[in-house]
Amino acid sequence: MVERPALGALRYGGGAVTEWSPGADVATAEGPAPDDPTTQPPYDGEQGEPGAAAETGTGDEVPGRWRRLWLEWRRPLTIAVGATVGFRLIVTWIALVSADGVNFPHVVARHPSTLTDVLAQWDVGYYLTLAAHGYPGHAVGAAQTGNRAFYAFGPLYPGLTRLTHAVTGIGYVTSSEIVSTLGLVVALAALWKLVDLEVGRRAADAACVMLLAWPSAFFLVATYPESVTLAAATLAFLAVRRGHFVAAGVLAAAAAMGKYYLVLLLVPLAMEAWFAPRERDSWRAGRDLEWLSPLRVTAGRLVAVAAPTVLVLVAWVVYQKAHFGEWLAFVKSQAQWHRHVSWPWTSIGHAVSDLVHWRLLDTSTASVTELFDLVTVVLLAVAAVVAYLRIRPSYGVLLGLAWCVFTFQTILLSENREVLVLFPFFAVLGLWVARHQWRERALLFLFLPCGYFLLERFVTGKFAG
Repeated sequence: MVERPALGALRYGGGAVTEWSPGADVATAEGPAPDDPTTQPPYDGEQGEPGAAAETGTGDEVPGRWRRLWLEWRRPLTIAVGATVGFRLIVTWIALVSADGVNFPHVVARHPSTLTDVLAQWDVGYYLTLAAHGYPGHAVGAAQTGNRAFYAFGPLYPGLTRLTHAVTGIGYVTSSEIVSTLGLVVALAALWKLVDLEVGRRAADAACVMLLAWPSAFFLVATYPESVTLAAATLAFLAVRRGHFVAAGVLAAAAAMGKYYLVLLLVPLAMEAWFAPRERDSWRAGRDLEWLSPLRVTAGRLVAVAAPTVLVLVAWVVYQKAHFGEWLAFVKSQAQWHRHVSWPWTSIGHAVSDLVHWRLLDTSTASVTELFDLVTVVLLAVAAVVAYLRIRPSYGVLLGLAWCVFTFQTILLSENREVLVLFPFFAVLGLWVARHQWRERALLFLFLPCGYFLLERFVTGKFAG
């Protein structure tokens, strides 16, 4: 096995920063791709005009910095915007046909709001109620149980929807889907940049394709928090990989308020902070402070990535006690969906039994979507191992912890959707298909019909049964 270097070089804004880069020597089984940025000169003009990296004049420094930033992000942003627009049009078209058949143009002409309402299904009532009225307070008896269900949904997405409504004045449904669509643009751009950093441009392109082709990807533009949560989680790792530890901590806290279980981001982010370069030359500030040792800098980085999530979580628990009367309402609320902590063989065994005895076809006892959840947890386990060995150990740890969250319960529920916020999962898929076109075609052949099937059930009220 080739020995991994302790430090790697990363192009950033025309210059270079040093950072720990394990696994760079094992990007692909065949070696780096011909167009891999680790073996080619900087692209998109980063090599640029003579003197672009040496602008020191006061008048040219800021424009030069913005130009380098645009050159660096031009490709991922172009991909993200184009893919999001096309994806949104395709999903809306399929949803309208599924809901109204070939007469959907007449329905849209009479009721233009159908263009957004068609994807406002299932949990939309919770999110829009939270956006419009906030979380319910303490009640008595059965009302308390019903109100507790609202705390199962994190405040990030309703808060962004409310903000968009307040700024634009448009309806809550449209505001929520604007938030989801913009979140997908950010998520795709960040995913491309991060995968490009780890395993090259070809895998980055493929990872974006795999994300949008995933069977439940339509949730990324529906009234659900998947896209903004994915954006926050991906940006958190992109920030920590570039040495912005405070920003990574804030973004991780935002992701945890989108999906509570993403509090587990603290573990892989702490790994990144611990293994980041400790040499004094790599510090962004404080190099001349003699009392500031490498160990203290590392401790500060760990606090920076962990403190925002811890503080936000504590504040959220205190708010629930003061407003609702329960410390852990967001945990207790899971029981209303029959979720309880159990061993993995309970949930997986239950799904396998439903499959073997064909109970998946009986909507009174199970749902066919349980099959998708079962396949998802199997793929997630494989992806965790591949991510740890082939891409980055912290990514494998993240996927492994997520697998535990999904399976250590009594039933499998919505795992095919929940995996959308786990960017390393799609990085693994992108790596697997990047240099093998037949693999990509095979997955698209499987994913796209399944996506159509799930979207049709979603808009016709059959998704969960």
